[in-house]
Amino acid sequence: MRNPGWAGPAGGTALIAVALAVTACGAGSGSSAGGAYGYGTQTTQATQAAPASPSSVSTVALKTETTRAGIVLADNHGLTLYYYSADKRGSGKSVCTGGCATAWPPLAAPVKAPAGVRLPGPLGIITRPGGLRQVTINGFPIYLYAGDKTPGQETGNGMSDSWHVIKIHAASAATGHAAALKVSHTRIGPVLASSRGLTLYYYSADKRHSGKSACTGTCATAWPPLAAPVKAPAGVRLPGKLGVITRPGGLRQVTLNGYPLYFYVGDKAPGQVMGDGVGGAWHVIKIKA
Repeated sequence: MRNPGWAGPAGGTALIAVALAVTACGAGSGSSAGGAYGYGTQTTQATQAAPASPSSVSTVALKTETTRAGIVLADNHGLTLYYYSADKRGSGKSVCTGGCATAWPPLAAPVKAPAGVRLPGPLGIITRPGGLRQVTINGFPIYLYAGDKTPGQETGNGMSDSWHVIKIHAASAATGHAAALKVSHTRIGPVLASSRGLTLYYYSADKRHSGKSACTGTCATAWPPLAAPVKAPAGVRLPGKLGVITRPGGLRQVTLNGYPLYFYVGDKAPGQVMGDGVGGAWHVIKIKA
């Protein structure tokens, strides 16, 4: 059953108040959080929303992003996407309206799947009151979360035990194109960065060539792992060979010279090195000019 708290004002409510309202909203009686994408035992009698027609497919492609929850589906800007277990699969409508839709904006159609990635169900479309066409996956409407500000964040995951990321199996994500790393020019000189230009780090508490990372749990929230596959920047000599380890949960993390590589959530734009020297243990990878 929908929580009547969603009927509150949408436009002028502060994000914190909206988030509290979201927390008060429970899962729908006909849904199962674990089974919504075929990972659990959910069953439904509803008819699945019709897949998008070829003529409605946009050139804008969804992406995959590495988060503390693993590899997840994201929009074309890299922002994490979610489903709501209170929605009924294949019902053709969303129960997230009013203030709920302020905190959880619908993903607007049309979109297409990331190249080479197998989604956990077909893409489709429903039409919301007002005419907005919302993307569905496997019959579930898909949403963003207003609390996520940058790629790789998934601060809405698990909220009210009803909102969940769309996990992408590592084997499927690995079939995608290997993005080229970059060299970013910072206040401390040229450093290795991701394909989006965000600074990469190694952790001195990791043991070189151990095949595992010492940064797990809340550590991996602040220092998300760099997901494979990647390739070296063109014409740049790296201080060691690129490699891969497999983290608990199946995420394949890139290594350099035997050390796992990470981002830092404090870096919001290319060229920032806010994580360098944190705790005396986190360091950039300097590149010789």
